[in-house]
Amino acid sequence: MKRKFVIGIVVLVSAFGFLFFQGLDQSMMAYVNVQDLETHPQQHTNKVIQVTGIVQPGSVQLVAAEQTYYFVLQDLEDPRSQIRIVYRGIVPDNFKPGIQVVVQGQFQQDRGLIQAERILVKCPSKYEEDA
Repeated sequence: MKRKFVIGIVVLVSAFGFLFFQGLDQSMMAYVNVQDLETHPQQHTNKVIQVTGIVQPGSVQLVAAEQTYYFVLQDLEDPRSQIRIVYRGIVPDNFKPGIQVVVQGQFQQDRGLIQAERILVKCPSKYEEDA
């Protein structure tokens, strides 16, 4: 009886460990910048990533019938480094050209873009001290 109990515990712990690491692996996203994508695209191809940058002024287009946004994300340090973004859904209220955002989605090197699943708007002014 004691042996069956020990085997059962080992099986349960192994199963929980396997499920934990599977979930952890799937939920982890690489955090990269736009310049990284240009320099090493093969490392990020068809992977879910998070990339931060500035929404290029004049680049935002909305296809209202499909509720799809197309825009260009510029690198924070080098505006010449850019990546196209396609996002289907509702953008945050304060989404606009010229602001810093974090885009979460799949990098598709063959199409030269990120198919975004989520857009997060950064609000640095919210955290600045009053002068």
